[in-house]
Amino acid sequence: MLRNARSAIWFMIIIMVTFYVWIFLFLDNQWLRSIGASLFPLIGVAVSIIWLLRAYLKTSGTQRIFILLLIIGMIFYYLSNFMWLLIQIIHREITFPKTSHLIWLTSYAIFLAALIYKLRLLNRTFSKGPFWNNILIFTIAAFSISFHYLINPILELSSHSTYIIILNLSYPIADLFIFFNILNILYLARFTEEKKFLLIIAIGFSIQIIADTIYSYLLNADLYVSGSFNDPIWLLRILIIGFATFYLPKTKEEMSWKHAKTITRDGSSLISLIVILFMILVIKSNHWQWNILVIGLTAIISLLIVRQVIVTNKNRRLMDKLWYQAYHDQLTGLNNRTCFQIELKNILENARDEQFKAAILLLDLDRFKNINDTLGHEIGDFLLKECSQRLRNCIEDGCRIYRVGGDEFTIILLKTTEEDCQRTADAILKTFEDPFMIKNYEISITPSIGISMYPDNGEDSDALLKNADTSMYLAKSRGRNRFKFYSSELNEVISRKMKIENELRKAIANEQFTLHYQTKVDLVTGKIVGMEALLRWEHPELGSISPLEFIPIAEETGQIVSIGEWVLKSACQQMKVWQLAKFPPLRLSVNVSVRQFQHSLFVDNVKTALQEAGLDSKFLELEITESIMQNITETTRILNELRTIGVKTSLDDFGTGYSSLYALKKLPIDSIKIDKSFIDEISDDAGQSIISAIIDIALNLNLEVVVEGIESEDQVNILTKNKKPIYGQGYLFGKPVSSEEFRRLIETSTLAL
Repeated sequence: MLRNARSAIWFMIIIMVTFYVWIFLFLDNQWLRSIGASLFPLIGVAVSIIWLLRAYLKTSGTQRIFILLLIIGMIFYYLSNFMWLLIQIIHREITFPKTSHLIWLTSYAIFLAALIYKLRLLNRTFSKGPFWNNILIFTIAAFSISFHYLINPILELSSHSTYIIILNLSYPIADLFIFFNILNILYLARFTEEKKFLLIIAIGFSIQIIADTIYSYLLNADLYVSGSFNDPIWLLRILIIGFATFYLPKTKEEMSWKHAKTITRDGSSLISLIVILFMILVIKSNHWQWNILVIGLTAIISLLIVRQVIVTNKNRRLMDKLWYQAYHDQLTGLNNRTCFQIELKNILENARDEQFKAAILLLDLDRFKNINDTLGHEIGDFLLKECSQRLRNCIEDGCRIYRVGGDEFTIILLKTTEEDCQRTADAILKTFEDPFMIKNYEISITPSIGISMYPDNGEDSDALLKNADTSMYLAKSRGRNRFKFYSSELNEVISRKMKIENELRKAIANEQFTLHYQTKVDLVTGKIVGMEALLRWEHPELGSISPLEFIPIAEETGQIVSIGEWVLKSACQQMKVWQLAKFPPLRLSVNVSVRQFQHSLFVDNVKTALQEAGLDSKFLELEITESIMQNITETTRILNELRTIGVKTSLDDFGTGYSSLYALKKLPIDSIKIDKSFIDEISDDAGQSIISAIIDIALNLNLEVVVEGIESEDQVNILTKNKKPIYGQGYLFGKPVSSEEFRRLIETSTLAL
């Protein structure tokens, strides 16, 4: 580009020097000088059009439109000079014809349109100011001043025809508008990638204004002749506008704007200067008597009043919008945390003065993170909207609802009692009983609610919110989908939870985890076919901690991934030890959490555990929960990878969560594990029919069936009456025991293979 730009500069220097030499050589020959005044611009315009056309082909969109307008302006300028050249050659007349004047002015109008178009684009990108209002004000100012000081005196004194006078005055008037536009373009061009291009364009039009000003002066003084030393300046303007295209970015994409800073410039300073100038001019001219200046000033002030009214209304709407955004949640439309904190403070002050009770209900959606992780955040957002709408519908008038976090909501009850709080909490739990239909997904989600009351559970907002949070976590730990009132005893529960969370991080390093094993039996033959590894935690201070207590905490904090990896490796190593001790070829089952299953390195960790233990993959079975079925595509991919390496997979707790017969057909699993709840109800006909149907479907799909929770011989008899190949687990066959006890069990059991 720089090489071409240097060539263009040399061309401009040569043609300008040649033009001035021509004028100097034929200083005494008016006709030849006039010929040069039309011929040289034709050469310059032709070259400039070529430069612009080349740029036009390299650009697109709005930039292309701007360059096209410049090309059209150049074409009209070319036609004007070409017509003048023909008349000079044919008729040997040097006078610039009226038609050429009109075509020349048309080119000015098109150039002005190009500048207005570019300025409008820049204003639309950067400024929120009243652009067209400013244009109109400047137009009125330019016309009024020009008419009063230029047109009117010349009309009164000039001997030329009105047509010639107006024609000649059109140039400085047009230049006023061009000057206004290039000033704004120069200001805004600083923030664009095309700033050099626009700067050179502005220089070109500034040269035009200088040439037109000199021309007007010479014309009014009767000193202008065609081919004067002023004429090459117009040629330089044309060449510089075309030369600017060498500095366009080399792309066909739209210009990208560099938002170095926020621009809210609306031209107020320039408009203020125009008004002050008008007032000074009006005072000096006829002392406020009606003339074109007074009319112009009146029009400008009227426009300013209209603009101010528009700006005031716009600012009011903006303030309303900002206020709404500041105190409302954008997703659900509920009041947000900021609004909650302000309103709760005011409510507590009123409650203190008027001696009434208030309550906070803190609601958290159970396992909402699983929805986001498996179905995506878009589904999660839709679910939050639907939950918000259900809360609105079930809450009585006068209660305030807020969304204070991702899946957390608060409700403030005024002048309330414990009975009112319980009734409201029951209504919320009931309204969440029905599943949500979100984009063809049927999603069941429940809330856990914590309740704290003023003044019994705290006298300030921080204490009330903290205690509501404490009781809400207790509701979660007690099984979710319930509410709990705050009591002082809850602090002990939360303290234990925090203690467990902290100690859990050190449990593996301190070797506090152990594995117990529970037998899996062939119900038809009574033989042991495998075992399930179950995690146990023995803490030196807290004693034996139930998995029902620490596993949810591990899942919540993400520690379940490292714990699950330890379980997998330890179980595989123990299995290999038993094989070396000549155990029968049993299959080891290991539970896998959703977070562990979805971990990016899960399959690699399984391979590593098998390799380190030296265990054949056919002896390992991984039990996954039904919640992974929400994302069938990703789950199928992982299961196929496990099948490729020879690891068996089983669907645990089948029938309790997200069961889908279609998904069961599609998922590449090897067995299902029927939940204990079905076995508990197997004594009645309906229960037997249900479990029989599940078993038949699974066997028809070539899946193994494992029934867990078997505690009596009657249950075994019902399950085996049709002699179908079914496996079972339960206390009837043995409780989970340590590895040593399990070894003795296998060695002494009469059921061993």
